[in-house]
Amino acid sequence: MKIRQFTVLFTCNLIPLFIGMGLFPVLPIYAAQFGATRTDVGIFYAAVYVASALSMLWTGWLVARLPRRALFVAAGGVGVPALALLGQASTLWQVVALTGMVWFCGGVTLAITSVYAGESAAGIRRGRLFSLLFLAYPLAALTGGAAVGQLTARYGYTAMFAALAAFWLIQPVVGLLGLQPRAPQRQEQQSAFAGAIPPGGTFAALLISALLASAAVNIARLGSALSMRALGFPPEAAASTVTVSGLATIPLALLIGSLSDRIGRRRALALSYALTAAGAGTLLAATQLWQFQLAATLVLAAWCANRAVASAFTADVLPSQALGRAIPRLNATDSLASIAGFAATGYVMDALGPSYLYAAGVALALAAATALSRIGRHTLPPLSGQPVPALVPVPSRPDDSARAER
Repeated sequence: MKIRQFTVLFTCNLIPLFIGMGLFPVLPIYAAQFGATRTDVGIFYAAVYVASALSMLWTGWLVARLPRRALFVAAGGVGVPALALLGQASTLWQVVALTGMVWFCGGVTLAITSVYAGESAAGIRRGRLFSLLFLAYPLAALTGGAAVGQLTARYGYTAMFAALAAFWLIQPVVGLLGLQPRAPQRQEQQSAFAGAIPPGGTFAALLISALLASAAVNIARLGSALSMRALGFPPEAAASTVTVSGLATIPLALLIGSLSDRIGRRRALALSYALTAAGAGTLLAATQLWQFQLAATLVLAAWCANRAVASAFTADVLPSQALGRAIPRLNATDSLASIAGFAATGYVMDALGPSYLYAAGVALALAAATALSRIGRHTLPPLSGQPVPALVPVPSRPDDSARAER
């Protein structure tokens, strides 16, 4: 992938993540101004991620039918007024609806950039490229958390949302000028199998493990914000967990993504699930700010590694024609897991307490590792753009161990 193309994709990834990662720990405190309980906050986040999941699935269907650049620019443009109006909301339902619109638009743009990356990445260094692209997550956490916390503390919510809306304007401009226009495929190229995901257990098992891991991650993320709110931490302290975790996650995310090219995707994913379990376990006893920052670092590192390595794994085992549907579907697992996870998080914390919630997060991370073990050890990635052959066992040699896992 050329440096210019990577810079455009990275920027298009960074902007919605900057806003989303910065807002995530602050929105529960903002919603509390409208009388939201912890259960209400859980339902609020579940509704927001329904919109996010729909955006991913909708994008997977539309990228085969509409020009991708036009779709990207349209979604980027709609996000600007939604963010600006968030600062003018007067009721909780308005906050929920407008936040859902922001997450919907962000989901569309993230899905499109992931498809571009999957089609452009070379197989031999695919893990490294995706890890570099997914550095937008910790960088967005680092800068977004600091910016949102400072803007809110100094100028209030209205000014903070207005500033984020102005920053969002960069995204459609970069997309319009930098993304290559790609028209829909011609009718004669759209056979019954064009762009279809080949049958087989590898991608299905990958989706299941990603779904379970995402549920554990999102339970820990929202649970941490709710625990800090219950302990009386101010908004800037909640935002600082995002800042610290973003800084500490950068080397970890780079390491795991590049490591997957050497040791195999399965082992790298298993490592990310172990980090998820460790983060949720840390929250079991967290009462001080540094403990929440440590847990946030472990969870964010796991989240970045999971998304990057799973995307590279998908590009390994599927032909490029199928990535327009497969990668948005993979990305949607995070939003789908968030719907149930966020809805349950607030309720479980109110009804049973945080200990049961975080124990469930650890159990889900272990279940993700179990689902991962179902992925065959002897599958070879297809050549880019070629149909996927039947997955058959191949002789195992020591120097082929990493490739065989892919």
